[in-house]
Order: sequence, then structure tokens, then C-alpha cells
Amino acid sequence: MGKKYLNKVNRLVRRVVTQLLLEHSNDPRFEAVTITDVSVNRDTTRAEVFYSVYGAEDEMPAVQAALDGAAGWLRGQMAPTLRLRNIPQLVFRYDPSLVHGARIDEILNQYHSEEQQADDPDDDTLGDGGPDRSPAA
Repeated sequence: MGKKYLNKVNRLVRRVVTQLLLEHSNDPRFEAVTITDVSVNRDTTRAEVFYSVYGAEDEMPAVQAALDGAAGWLRGQMAPTLRLRNIPQLVFRYDPSLVHGARIDEILNQYHSEEQQADDPDDDTLGDGGPDRSPAA
């Protein structure tokens, strides 16, 4: 299969899985799940679905178990939409990139606020008396 075709299938599987989880699933554990990427193998028999969870880390095992349990249902629901020769088996993998990105953003915001406090003109940390003092003549 060509790269263009596989990229198209990856995008299609990602869109359909996201739509099914958000709109057609009754499991509240999927409300915080974000599908970040999909990688379908060359013969479209297997798709690795990368996801991230917004929320507590202690929910991860329960979310992973729920996604693994829903994989068969998702595959069955995808069949009429995808119209592929092979409907891929879904394998869910945790993707920590959103958590890492949020941590980096938090660090940058903290650095920015510390930098603003250091550049505050009202703060007279030099002890030179400020602009009100005139030099001795």
C-alpha cells in the first residue's frame, strides 16, 4: 500500500474511533480520552491507536482496560463506515505527549511570571534611590 493511502486510512480510523467514543459510547471513562494518533500497518489488519487521558494518573489502568474491552465493539461499528477489505484490529497505546506538553507549558508560564516580577519597575532592588535623587554638583 502507498503512503498516501495509509495516511488516508490513518486519518479515517482516527476520526471514526474518536466519533464513536465521544458520541456513541455510554462509558463515562471515555469522556477524558483524546485520540492523538493512529498507525495502521501496511495490510490494514492492525491499527495502533494512541490516546491520552486528561485527568488523574490513577485512572489510567481503568481507561486502558475499558478501551481494550471496547476494541471489538469499535471494530464492529467501524466496518460499515470504513468499507475496507480488512477492518483493522485495534490496539490501544497510551501517549504521554499531552501530559508532557502541559508540564512544559506550566514551566514556561512559571518562568514568564518570575521574569515579569524581576522586571517590575516599581521594585527598587538596586538601592540607588531611584530617579528622584539628583547628582551632586
